[in-house]
Amino acid sequence: MARDKQAPASSRQSEDRKVSGGGDEDISWQAQKSAMTRDRILDATINCFIQLGYTNVTTAKVASTAGVSRGAMLHHFPSKTELIQAAVEYLHGKLLEDYTLRVNAIPKTKKGKHHRRAGLDAYWDHLTGDLAVAYHELCVAGRTDPELHDILQSSSTRFTEHVHQTNAVLFKEWNDRGDRYLLAMDVTRFMMEGMAVSQMTVNRTDRIPLLLDYLADRLEEIFKDGDSSAIGRHSTRK
Repeated sequence: MARDKQAPASSRQSEDRKVSGGGDEDISWQAQKSAMTRDRILDATINCFIQLGYTNVTTAKVASTAGVSRGAMLHHFPSKTELIQAAVEYLHGKLLEDYTLRVNAIPKTKKGKHHRRAGLDAYWDHLTGDLAVAYHELCVAGRTDPELHDILQSSSTRFTEHVHQTNAVLFKEWNDRGDRYLLAMDVTRFMMEGMAVSQMTVNRTDRIPLLLDYLADRLEEIFKDGDSSAIGRHSTRK
């Protein structure tokens, strides 16, 4: 009986590489598919925060919104705590991306106080967007939910640091002014966050531009005020 001819070694190695390569591609695709499913679940979780409120969110409702099976849901997030923790991290990433994009969209032709005023508009749009509404919903719920409070606290540090870095560029003419700069940023943040929360219950759209104009003018004045002014008395570096 004639023996079957063996393929040359180079040909066998080529075939082995094809098989191996196919396996790697399959693994890569499965990893991509898994990541896409995970992101879809997290997007659905944030949407549920906005539409239903934190206390009404369940893993079953998230799975239904995401269009995934209960098994797929449990594969990625075995418990609601793990889902919420991942969703908070994901939300913070989305918030950072949103704020950065809005600031970077300010026209380069705007300079000085006009650039800074546009920065206030960018921050206002950020604070009143759906992502910020979802985050506010979580913060309110965290007041009476110790577990959620801890999750928010551990995750918010990186977000706050990123905002400081972005503001250091946006207000670069002032960021070497020590406490005066920090106080100005705090006044801006807390005033605007309060405005955004108030806007959720009472529509003050007509008043917002006037308030932002006032804030912008006051910020400019803060860095011109003398040491005997209120901002001067509360600043260690002038």
